[in-house]
Amino acid sequence: MQNKADYYYIPTKIDKIIANHIIGLLDEEFLEDGGITTSIQNNNLVNKKIRDCKIGWISYTHWISGVMVNCIIEANQKFFKYDLTGWANNIQYTVYDQKDSKYNWHCDTGTANLLNKCETRKLSISLLLSDPNEYEGGEFQLQLCGRKDMITIKPPLGYAIIFPSTSVHRVRPIKSGRRISLVGWYGGPNFR
Repeated sequence: MQNKADYYYIPTKIDKIIANHIIGLLDEEFLEDGGITTSIQNNNLVNKKIRDCKIGWISYTHWISGVMVNCIIEANQKFFKYDLTGWANNIQYTVYDQKDSKYNWHCDTGTANLLNKCETRKLSISLLLSDPNEYEGGEFQLQLCGRKDMITIKPPLGYAIIFPSTSVHRVRPIKSGRRISLVGWYGGPNFR
């Protein structure tokens, strides 16, 4: 476990066998392009300049969410201390497997499809299901709050990164291989 001023970094008990089981279950699900949709003027085309990956959705009631929730609760109790009520959205299964697939700088704030009486996304979690030796590139970067510097992490399989949903972050372009993660957002009442 590692906590810094802007993020919480924690190992889970997910190993290669469990990760492969999760991937096997979810790779059978329908994956769609995970780009950013542009305005109606552009016929709602997917813009892959900002985000280029494949995504699928699993219910926040899926068993894997229990592992993720435990990480969020620990991070929140020990570090963030936000007023949380539950998952803000379903969990996103994210696959970066094409050369240059990526997600450029962004933050996770948003209010669409909020669940569990959540008004605001407060904490984001990214749980890695790929071993870092399975892909080149694809580093996670987080802009440190109020500073120009950033952290760069290439997490081991089974590690979770928890950070405020307001934090600017990205996944650098993949050079080769396949990077797979589960991404979720935990929320609560609006900040005061």
